[in-house]
Amino acid sequence: MTDKFHEKAKDAGNKLKAYILSISSGATGVFFFTLTAKDVSHLTITDKSLIIGAITLFAITVILSLIELHIDAKRFFNIASQLEKAEHKRDWKYNDKLKTIRLVIIYMTYFSISTAFILTFIYMLYRVD
Repeated sequence: MTDKFHEKAKDAGNKLKAYILSISSGATGVFFFTLTAKDVSHLTITDKSLIIGAITLFAITVILSLIELHIDAKRFFNIASQLEKAEHKRDWKYNDKLKTIRLVIIYMTYFSISTAFILTFIYMLYRVD
C-alpha cells in the first residue's frame, strides 16, 4: 500500500520538475524576444538589471533542473544495483549522499525560480505606465 503512495509522490515530483523546466525555458525565450524588440534602447538601468537578473535565474533554474534529473537517474541506478546484491552486501551510503544532494538542488531550484518570478513581476510593474 505504501509503495503506491511512494509511486504517486514520485510521479508528482516528476511532473513538478517538468513544469519548472518548461516555465524556465519558456521564460528565457520570452525575455529573448523582449531584448530583441525595437524599444530595448529605451530600457532603464533598473529595467536592464531586472531582466538580466531574471533571465540569469531562469537559466540557472534550467541547469539545476537538469542536474537534479541526472542525480535522480544515478540514484535509481544505484538503488537497482544495490537490490541486485545480497542483502548483507548492500551499501546505501552513496544513495543517501545522492538523496541529500538532490534535496539541496531541489530547494535551490525553488529559490531560483521564485526569485526570477519576483524580478519579472517587479520589471512588469516598472513597465506599467
